[in-house]
Amino acid sequence: MDRMAKQIRHTATDKTMTLSELAAFVQDALNSGADGTERLKSNVAFSGRVKDLTVEVAAPPQDSLGAKAPDWA
Repeated sequence: MDRMAKQIRHTATDKTMTLSELAAFVQDALNSGADGTERLKSNVAFSGRVKDLTVEVAAPPQDSLGAKAPDWA
């Protein structure tokens, strides 16, 4: 069965991203199934500061009814 990717995207609330916003992005990605090996995409300001971050996370396998398979499966 194919595993569809879920896109996680966080955008800075101001012009550029803060450390707290970066931490929230990482936590969201990890909670969505990221294992830390995924590559990030970002948009940066001319100054080099991060404006937004995106990562694609493989969706967890699902059973035939659409429910998430247990971790031990």
